[in-house]
Amino acid sequence: MTEERRVVDASGAQMAARRHLESEHADKLVELKIRKCWYSTGATRDVWDVEGVAIIKKGMFGKEQRTFKYQIDPTSGAVIGFEE
Repeated sequence: MTEERRVVDASGAQMAARRHLESEHADKLVELKIRKCWYSTGATRDVWDVEGVAIIKKGMFGKEQRTFKYQIDPTSGAVIGFEE
């Protein structure tokens, strides 16, 4: 994928999720709306959680809305878990 970067704030976590979605859906990603972004602490590791809606081009005229939730590692910026 792309180079990994340390994520220190919510906008960095949103950019990491955006990069992952753009690499997965390439030119079919029409719009990306972030609903929530928060930092979660855990017993073994801390993560940034990013939730939102991706609008993806489907066919010639159609569009599809997909909800997503990504877990971003704050030290490397890598996606460690996702749900679409």
